[in-house]
Amino acid sequence: MERAIVDMALREDIGFEGGLWTPQRGAYAYAFPTYDGSGTKDDAPAAELQRIAALAQQTLTTGKSLQEVRPGLREAVVYGTCPVSDSVAGWTLTRVAGMADGALNHLTLAVSLLLGSLVLAGAWFAFLLMRWGREAQRLSALLANNERMATLGSLAAGLAHEIRNPLGTIRMKVDNALAAPEALRAVRSSAALRTTLLQVQRLETLVASLLALTQPFHPKRAPVELGDWLDKRRLDHAEAASELGVTLALDIEPGLDAAARNVALFDPEQLARVIDNLLSNALAHTTAGGQVTLGAARQGDLLQLWVADNGSGVAAPLRATLFDPLVTGREGGTGLGLAVVREVLQAHGGRALLDETCAIGTRINMELPWP
Repeated sequence: MERAIVDMALREDIGFEGGLWTPQRGAYAYAFPTYDGSGTKDDAPAAELQRIAALAQQTLTTGKSLQEVRPGLREAVVYGTCPVSDSVAGWTLTRVAGMADGALNHLTLAVSLLLGSLVLAGAWFAFLLMRWGREAQRLSALLANNERMATLGSLAAGLAHEIRNPLGTIRMKVDNALAAPEALRAVRSSAALRTTLLQVQRLETLVASLLALTQPFHPKRAPVELGDWLDKRRLDHAEAASELGVTLALDIEPGLDAAARNVALFDPEQLARVIDNLLSNALAHTTAGGQVTLGAARQGDLLQLWVADNGSGVAAPLRATLFDPLVTGREGGTGLGLAVVREVLQAHGGRALLDETCAIGTRINMELPWP
């Protein structure tokens, strides 16, 4: 009886099939009166039952008719459900033809041609990338060479300036001694010799620092008792600090020396040169009554050393290039000490940097890997 009612309801709707649905029985009373195949179709489409059940349940819950379209390449399936009673929903479905086989074949051919064109375009693009890569490498090499030449030119100009100043002083003193009256010549000659000796020492320091920069640093790490080693660095500069009226202090994190004992930390000779350079700079920029501090602490897997002073600080224009060769803010300085500091720290796998948070004076931080 129920199936006959469904059959009659769908008889005028060509291509529609449908039936009833309840939560207990599922799909039943199926009918497809306009089925154009052989025989009578009396079994609901199994592939669609899950979607039919979901829509029918939603219809019973909301009490509203629903429609849904599931698109496909060759055909689209159109579902429809409506409430028949509180527990029964009616459902229908029909299939709408999509793209004809001929059109689908044309589309397949067109997509294949498009994919082939994309492959060819990709190959051409890869070829262009290779050419551009080689050109970029050539330009990078040219740029690097230009940068090296610019650096060399800057270094040469700085060296010429640093060498010309002592030579100018020597020449002036010698000229004055030679032009002096006989009675003053001996005194002026003695003064000229003393000045010459000082300027020659300055040139020797400059040459030694330059040679150090041209040679690769190969750290020879050795066990270091950090407290004793740092105190030795302080004592080496204690007399100079006393003459300037500057306090030279040591600040070591409690327990750090015991933790570092008998551990290969760094090359003690190379790092001694670094600390000596920094202490000399700090003392040169600190006036009487000031203080210079040599410190050490551990931060995670890093050993941090620092030299800090409460002197005049670093002028703003020098901050960005402070560790570059021949950059100095001190009268008579060579501008190579901090460059050596940077190279030695980098050879140890660490780094040296200016503490930008220091409000008074200067603080240079050095970071070394903790072994």
